[in-house]
Amino acid sequence: MKRWGRLLTIVSLVAVILSAGFVAGSLRPTAFAQGSGANPATQPKGTEELFGPFWEAWKMVHDRYVDKVDDSKLMEGAISGMINALGDPHSEYLSPQNFEAFTTDLSGVFEGIGATVRKDTKTGGIMIVAPLPASPAKAAGVKAGDLIVTVDGKDITGLSQSEVIGQIRGPAGTKVKIGIVRQDAQKLIELTITRARIEVPAVTTAVYEGNIGYIKLAEFSNTGLTAFNRGLRSLRLNRLKGLVLDLRNNPGGGLPTAISVASQFITEGPVMIERGKEGTQDIVLESAGKSLAPTIPLVVLVNESSASASELVAGALHDRGRAILIGTKTFGKGSVQTIAPLSNNGGLAITIAHFFTPTDRAINDVGLTPDIVVPWDQDAKPDYDVQLVEALRYLRNEF
Repeated sequence: MKRWGRLLTIVSLVAVILSAGFVAGSLRPTAFAQGSGANPATQPKGTEELFGPFWEAWKMVHDRYVDKVDDSKLMEGAISGMINALGDPHSEYLSPQNFEAFTTDLSGVFEGIGATVRKDTKTGGIMIVAPLPASPAKAAGVKAGDLIVTVDGKDITGLSQSEVIGQIRGPAGTKVKIGIVRQDAQKLIELTITRARIEVPAVTTAVYEGNIGYIKLAEFSNTGLTAFNRGLRSLRLNRLKGLVLDLRNNPGGGLPTAISVASQFITEGPVMIERGKEGTQDIVLESAGKSLAPTIPLVVLVNESSASASELVAGALHDRGRAILIGTKTFGKGSVQTIAPLSNNGGLAITIAHFFTPTDRAINDVGLTPDIVVPWDQDAKPDYDVQLVEALRYLRNEF
């Protein structure tokens, strides 16, 4: 049994890009798992007494509150509060606007400032994982590690990630002001950034000296698998002596894409173990077969911003003996979300399982430690990719 309509996101799929966003997000889905659809649910039996205080509060607000009350906002606030009470940063209520963005902006083309992000649970701010190359964020001086705490002068630390993204994204040519806290600064830094239309290249390829191939996957998006397979074929795999798979700064995406990418290097057998709530049976997802590169020597590059689907693929290739990992410890996001629409055109992102590597290693809150740890200070050495150099040396047997 394979449940393909799942998400593996860094925090939430939309949150990966400060715009219409990914997941993936953020890991992006090929299809969304549906809940009960848009049909309103009836109140479960036996909950009348439990929800008594809620309706008492509802009535008091309508009877006594001094200003006009917006029932839709009250309802959405109640749903958000319920989901927030789970204490899970990957589960959240999506307003109709954010749900539409979540489910439609999956092509890698968006309008915003262009930065990979994640929610910082300690401060409530939005952490910049990395500004995208040639993006408005990069041009404005946004750096990895910056913490967004205000948008257009308003504190956003109490908002969900998708809510913040909804404020930062917008039409190309319009401006947004973000306030950031930087590690080496003693005060709030405010940057006004002009949004732009940004197209994220799904795959980048190259061939280095010694016939060592290189392929970088930016995200596990809807179109990512087709581009990835095309990129692999373009490298003329039968001529290569080795291959570098670069999953650095890849926040994740759709579970089907992740399984398919891993399957290009693993001909058969387990790729991941999915473990749901107590009382449910583990699901072992296996290689789809028809591998393009089942035997080529392989190095996977990872870093602290390799999350979710990236960790799934890296963990599978490592556990199955197909690759070694080089770089820095990964993010540690090993959970699976399903996306369900609600009757108000909003939706819920709910964590339904955790995933484990083929040898049953945990990912969530743990991450993957590379076989060869190679730190890289990109601010100090922006033009010298020491991690890639180490991968090439390894595949060339240069020790």
